[in-house]
Amino acid sequence: MSVKSVLSPIQAPLRQGFDAAAHLLGFTEVRTDRDPALLTIRLGPPGEAALAVIDRRDGQHRTDRLDAGAEDLAERLAAIRGGRAGLRVRILVDPALCFVRSLDLPGAALPQMRAVLAQELEAATPFRADQVLSDWYVEGEDTAARSLRVRHVVLKRARLDPLLATLARAGLVAGQVAVGPAEDRTMPVDLLTGGHRTLPGLLRGAGTGNLLLMAGALLLLLGAFFGLRQHQEARLRTLDDAFVAARRAAGPPPPPAVQAGIAAILAERGPPLGRTWDALAAALPDTVSAQSLRLTGEGLDLTLTGPDPQAALAALGTIPGFGPPILREAAGTRIVVALPRTEARR
Repeated sequence: MSVKSVLSPIQAPLRQGFDAAAHLLGFTEVRTDRDPALLTIRLGPPGEAALAVIDRRDGQHRTDRLDAGAEDLAERLAAIRGGRAGLRVRILVDPALCFVRSLDLPGAALPQMRAVLAQELEAATPFRADQVLSDWYVEGEDTAARSLRVRHVVLKRARLDPLLATLARAGLVAGQVAVGPAEDRTMPVDLLTGGHRTLPGLLRGAGTGNLLLMAGALLLLLGAFFGLRQHQEARLRTLDDAFVAARRAAGPPPPPAVQAGIAAILAERGPPLGRTWDALAAALPDTVSAQSLRLTGEGLDLTLTGPDPQAALAALGTIPGFGPPILREAAGTRIVVALPRTEARR
């Protein structure tokens, strides 16, 4: 199973989450459509069969015109690429090749604008969302009506897919797909990514301030998540205790035989074992170490190791819940001591 197949089902929710988070946190996307690219391929208006390849590598500015329908187009592009593997190419599409429309939509639709536009596109036009590449940007805002003027740019995949396949055969990587009549007159869109540039844009050029804000927001989200989990667990424990208490209060009292059994069990219950072991470790001097502990109905049987049995007996007399220690055996450094339980129960 490939990584792509695993991430594909969660890709759309992740993108929507980044978009909504960026909107709520007030982050602005970094506009990169007019940044100069090392290699740009321009698609002209309908009827123009030539591709303009603008090469700015090595400080040069050279423009080559290639026939888009030529059989050796991939080989020519590979020759332009030279020996540079993984070279990214920006594609510039003439607006005449696109379907461009302006819509007035509620401002509340901003975090989910891409999904809203995709649904509206299929409902109002013959286009289908899986057959086109699209992006959008806000042209203006009507604060009184709480609405946005949105420009939606749509391009058929059939116009771009052949070029993308040719670039792949030539060893080139398709980068941003911008729309405009010239490199310095492009729209703030990227058709290839569908506009999902929130996280890459922040990492690429948003500056230290936005990065710190994003890191702080992530820490706050993690803290809120773990705090909510702890609050839920505590609330569930409280509800469980209240439910058990209500059941006991509403129901009839246990029969006398059951009450006697519960009293006998509680009478045999000694101090908690973990607390006893901690108290034992804190009370013993450094020259004495505990080897084993056995819980009996009468108390505890301890096996210790140390040179001075009397020092061990004096230290064990301070263990809460037990009476004075009784020395059972002292052979060399091995000391066996019994701790009888007191009458006080906890």
